[in-house]
Amino acid sequence: MSAGMDRRSFLKLSLAATATVGMAGEVFATTSGQSYVSGGPAPAHVEPEQWVYSTCGFCGTGCGIEIGVKEGKPVAVRGTKGYPVNDGLLCAKGIYQWQSILASDRGRHPLVRKDGKMVQATWDEALNTMTGKFKDLIAKYGPDSIACYNTGQLAMEEFYVLGKLMRAGIGTANLDGNTRMCMASAVVGHNRSFGTDGPVGAYADIEEADVIMISGSNMAECHPILFGRVVKARAAKGTKVICIDPRMTQVSRIADIYLPIKPGSDVVLLNAMAHVVIAQGLVDRTYVDAHTSGYDALVKHLEKYTPEYAADICGVPAATIVEAALMYAKAERSLSMWVMGINQSINGTQANNAFHNLNLLQGKIGKPGCGSFSITGQPAAMAAREVGGSSTYPGYRAIANAQHREQVAALWGVDPKKLPDKSPAITEILDAAIEGKIKALWVICTNPLMSLPDQNRVRKALEKLELLVVQDAYETADTAQMAHIYLPATMWAEKSGIMVNSERRMNLLKPAVKPPGETRSDFDIIVDVARRMGYGELFPFKNTAEAFEEIKKMTKGRPNDYTGVTYERIEANKGLQWPVKDAASTGTPRLYTDGQFNTPDKKAVLWAMDPVPLPEVPSEKHPFMLNTGRVQEHYHTGTKTRKVPQLNKLVPTAYVELNPRDAERLGIEYGDQVRLTNDRGSITVKAVITAMIAPGSCFVPMHFSEGPVNALTVWAVDKFSKEPNFKQQAVQISKA
Repeated sequence: MSAGMDRRSFLKLSLAATATVGMAGEVFATTSGQSYVSGGPAPAHVEPEQWVYSTCGFCGTGCGIEIGVKEGKPVAVRGTKGYPVNDGLLCAKGIYQWQSILASDRGRHPLVRKDGKMVQATWDEALNTMTGKFKDLIAKYGPDSIACYNTGQLAMEEFYVLGKLMRAGIGTANLDGNTRMCMASAVVGHNRSFGTDGPVGAYADIEEADVIMISGSNMAECHPILFGRVVKARAAKGTKVICIDPRMTQVSRIADIYLPIKPGSDVVLLNAMAHVVIAQGLVDRTYVDAHTSGYDALVKHLEKYTPEYAADICGVPAATIVEAALMYAKAERSLSMWVMGINQSINGTQANNAFHNLNLLQGKIGKPGCGSFSITGQPAAMAAREVGGSSTYPGYRAIANAQHREQVAALWGVDPKKLPDKSPAITEILDAAIEGKIKALWVICTNPLMSLPDQNRVRKALEKLELLVVQDAYETADTAQMAHIYLPATMWAEKSGIMVNSERRMNLLKPAVKPPGETRSDFDIIVDVARRMGYGELFPFKNTAEAFEEIKKMTKGRPNDYTGVTYERIEANKGLQWPVKDAASTGTPRLYTDGQFNTPDKKAVLWAMDPVPLPEVPSEKHPFMLNTGRVQEHYHTGTKTRKVPQLNKLVPTAYVELNPRDAERLGIEYGDQVRLTNDRGSITVKAVITAMIAPGSCFVPMHFSEGPVNALTVWAVDKFSKEPNFKQQAVQISKA
């Protein structure tokens, strides 16, 4: 792991640079250890001819960027100085993302499988073959024989036309996105507590907070720009940090209180903290009585959740639970932040509701420095949630709500009976494929053959399909290797549209460079498919801007109202946080400031909940609890980041973190090849020995096809959100 420094030194420098930029707005770090002044020489050591305004194509932080272009090619990326999210700062992935555009395995032409081999085809041949097969299957088996699985990285307008095609055109219920893998529990948690989806706060709350509780999030690596703001707040005003995580991380190292809970015990811990708040008389009864329902039932339910009861289950002392609860509750301004460690669990939705409970009990919703903040995983996952790209209709309208379907049908000019009233998850879609009910799957900008749990089951489902279409920027993507048709798509710097980040900030993609070969934008491909299918009257758009004008009509009067948004206003204001109800509005930093929620009685709901048992726990046969996640240098299945030499040098291969005591007992040393096995599969990876992982546990990052951890993850989902349980599964470990 070397690129001028080892990874540990890189992370320390990255953290220091993050704090420095947050305070001074000048320096950002690179993996070579060099620093660059915002607005100065490009990290590629090539001075661009021009810089093009855009937004980052990686995580849901949504950093403002400028793409450096020379001779029509990208040569650098820098952070946008003065942008409210990052003020010129970028993480390692952001700095080097321009290189992924130039990768040699970019798809340049459509491909069609003939006699078992993928051969180059024209767009007409590929799309006519695809749509002809779709029509045949619909005629023979009905519209629900067709399914689509998309991404969290398309532009808003692309999500919109895709949802309109699948539901109003084809009429299939089978549309889901890989946001199901990361944010579904947060979505359902928002719906259950507040009435509709939508993060309630703003990044500015980090600087406003007196106490920040970070749970199930290695923010220092997964959202380093936001973590830099936490570090800055801690240094500048003494903000206290509480960390809840089974695994030691950089977050736990700066925390004032660290609760290393047992995997899967989040709901119990949060219930116990709420118990302490109630028992200590720290409830804001005026707020609770006026703006919530369910208080009496919650108080009774939490009686058993004493700190002593929770201590046995969570594996942390009762006194520490009390200390954390009181620190959080007694602060004037308290903020909760979490990501996948909470969401990717069989109890993910209930854990989200437990966070909302804790903040609602104290009236800490809609106020500066306060609130429940689920950080989004992908750059446009919020956009998909808002305009019907997966499990909703546009404008946060519910699939199962007949009145909402009638509203959408009227706006689209279709029969409401055609619009599906259900939305199966991708796990249900693949089970249906195995059963022979789904015949065709269209995969867009995602890699399920790496990202979904229980990979043997996924492969079995894909093999059963009569038609697999993969639309991706890279023809070498794992799932593309099984495709019958491959459609080459452009990337973020090659097209236009809107992205939405974790704080509801809408920002703009602007085409900076010409796409390679015959690649087309996802927008153009989807609209072309719609027209070839015979639904052209629903898609009169010449470009994404025209589609956005229709989206504005779909959201007018809805919680995510975009009425006052234009592309020009987004760029001029360096992003706009919805709702933006008219042209005079500059956006809405926080929701529910008036205590009025999107429920029938306008009150938030306090949920009384017990966690369900984990789907798998360590046993004599499989004694280790396996956790999965990300590292700072790579992203998801590595489709883009592993094209970047600087990032690959830092983390070049898959590995497993083991506690020194476990390693000694198993005779394993640092760097040894070890095998992880359970009833679903086996992988061989390098051993990393570290005290940051608890005895009896292990951690494997998800980015590496040569050590695909999802060969081991369990096919179990949260009953409310259908989000898979990636964080807890049992394995055996042995020296390879």
